[in-house]
Amino acid sequence: MKKIIAFLLAFLLTGTLALFGACFTASLTAAPAMREGGAPVSSQVLAQEQELIRKRITDLAGLYGFSPEPVIAFVDGNTVAAMNQESALWWNGVLTAGNLGKAPSLDKRALVQIFRADTGMMEGKDETDQEILADEAAEAVSRSVTRVVLPLRQEVVSIGLEEAAKRVDVPNVIAFLMDLHWILLALAALLAGLIALLESRRLRSALPYIGSSMGAAVLVMLAGVLLIPGSGIGARIREASESLSIQAGSLFSGFLLRFGALCAVLLAGCILCLTLCRRTGKKHEA
Repeated sequence: MKKIIAFLLAFLLTGTLALFGACFTASLTAAPAMREGGAPVSSQVLAQEQELIRKRITDLAGLYGFSPEPVIAFVDGNTVAAMNQESALWWNGVLTAGNLGKAPSLDKRALVQIFRADTGMMEGKDETDQEILADEAAEAVSRSVTRVVLPLRQEVVSIGLEEAAKRVDVPNVIAFLMDLHWILLALAALLAGLIALLESRRLRSALPYIGSSMGAAVLVMLAGVLLIPGSGIGARIREASESLSIQAGSLFSGFLLRFGALCAVLLAGCILCLTLCRRTGKKHEA
């Protein structure tokens, strides 16, 4: 009977440790976005976003008939970096206060001036048509660049937040989820303590259960992460939004680094418990 209870506790410990690993890694990955000023964007993401912006401006140039080079020069690296900082502040407001702040945007008036100065675009059009065309092109470029930096429909997010706020306190729920891993860690410690208490007369007998639970948790976590590429989520995100795919890829890379470090810690704990168990068993045999 005691062994059955020990196996049951070890099974629960495995699940708790696996959930702890997922929540802890996700919390560490999301933590920079919760800090004042938001999460910084890596230079690699900035370079990929700039390349995507160049492509989109070139496509819009073919549609509206303007020269893409002056617009690309206007949306330079500093501009994209500044817009990403504004996007980070926007996300920070959503996660910490549950409301939408000011979204990143380009200087539309400056874009209009660039288009009005484009002789090829304005040739053969009267003053009114020039003004309308320049305004439409500026709006299209501004919207396209903003969607690269902040690849979400703000109207949809706004409606979602309003509906969620009617039912729950969004900031408190997010804060709870960010701290959930500590609750799971405390539960894991409790389960390990119950296993040790169950084998209190021979404490070494508890080590195989605890160590095996750590190792099994690593296997469960690895299986969960390996299922992500096979699920086709990445392809679906890329199909929906290339810019969202760039940012999601950066987040997932950071997640994997932290995930690997946590798996190594749990695996080391597993090996340590099983090694101590064997050494203690050999001493008793001697």
